[in-house]
Amino acid sequence: MHSPEFEQLRLGVALAHVVPDAEIRISAPVGSDLAVSSCPGADMDICDLRQLVVSSACPRQPDVSQWIKVLEIRGSIQHCGGGLYRPRQPQDEHRWFATLLSPREVVDILLRLECRAQVDESVKALLKPDLALGVTSVRLRTDDPTVNVDIDDTAQTVHGACLVSELLRCTGSPRGLPTS
Repeated sequence: MHSPEFEQLRLGVALAHVVPDAEIRISAPVGSDLAVSSCPGADMDICDLRQLVVSSACPRQPDVSQWIKVLEIRGSIQHCGGGLYRPRQPQDEHRWFATLLSPREVVDILLRLECRAQVDESVKALLKPDLALGVTSVRLRTDDPTVNVDIDDTAQTVHGACLVSELLRCTGSPRGLPTS
């Protein structure tokens, strides 16, 4: 079982790895901040950080999350609260989040929420699984401008359902959304 800090590191690195032009700022307890991205001038390449986190998941390897005080995702996306990210370009209306659930579990949640009319059928989800990190990054968007969908509310609903499912899995409770 990994620490909550390690789980947050997995989620952040997986998300920044799949979002085009995303960057990570890492602050360590000692030393300077590091800029992590795929840009040539970065202190560290995002793929190298991802590989470091993957190898850190092995039981005999040190937990790299202990060396990190702050991990901030930025660049092409910005945090908009509750683990949700939006693009910095205002014309791009989509939201990103990362979850420890498998793609199949995320799809099941999306289908249940759509059946219960909590997610409009015009909302499209792009799932980007990172099997090595055990993380699924999710982008939600609506391609039809004539449909009045609040993408923030939708993203909060879907992400919240994923968090509940993660919590239920951690506590050993039955999976799924409440039926009432």
